[in-house]
Amino acid sequence: MTVSYFTPHGDGFLPGPDAVGPWAPDMLHGRFFGGLAARSIEQEFLAPGWRVSRLTVDLFRPAGFELVEVSTHQLRRGRRIQVIDAMVRAGGVEVAAARAVVLTEGTPPPGTIWQAPQWDSPHPETLPVPERLDDESQHSVWDIRLHEGGFASSERTRAWTNDHGFLVDDEPLTPFVRAVLSADLASPMSNGSAEGIGYINGDYTLAMARYPIGEWIGLETTTHLAADGIALGASTMYDLDGPFGTSTTTALANPMLS
Repeated sequence: MTVSYFTPHGDGFLPGPDAVGPWAPDMLHGRFFGGLAARSIEQEFLAPGWRVSRLTVDLFRPAGFELVEVSTHQLRRGRRIQVIDAMVRAGGVEVAAARAVVLTEGTPPPGTIWQAPQWDSPHPETLPVPERLDDESQHSVWDIRLHEGGFASSERTRAWTNDHGFLVDDEPLTPFVRAVLSADLASPMSNGSAEGIGYINGDYTLAMARYPIGEWIGLETTTHLAADGIALGASTMYDLDGPFGTSTTTALANPMLS
């Protein structure tokens, strides 16, 4: 049986138990604010030939298990570019905002352009299943397979993810929404240490040259910079065909962990 993180209720969405975040048992996971915003933007504004190239999600405050509502506004519609804003509220309080830049598809120009070397990760299904996924009581519907490092490691982290849950009701995840749900991982992957995760992100920006193909999303940490309790992290994002985008995040030292 596939889990649904949210079910429709009136003009909003009621979270289920698997929407819990890593910080507290009564707190929603911040990645779902981006996912719900992406879902609304995609359903309300995207037509064939248009594609989201960038989505920035600003996370204002934590939210409990309350009704989540999303409102959208088209800030600009041009011949080749759209800009769309989304506001996310939980219990009537603004908890996140998202802005999408939507571009028209076209013919690539000629010429060869330099690209960074791709990672050499094995197929995710050949990597070990984390122990927590063996315990059904943990509601583990987000499969994370580590290739290198980890969330409590001082090494560079590379990981594959596969979200088996439905975001809303029984709707299959679209490639865009699937990428947005995984992009939030750039923060714990780039900001974790052997002492645990001491930073909590205030935003993340997903930029994509194309949408991912298939269910597996890979992230490879490329950047960690920090000073005075403020951190910047970045990851390249992959599917089984190769890189398709990047996720960049800024984060604050979390006083709960200091």
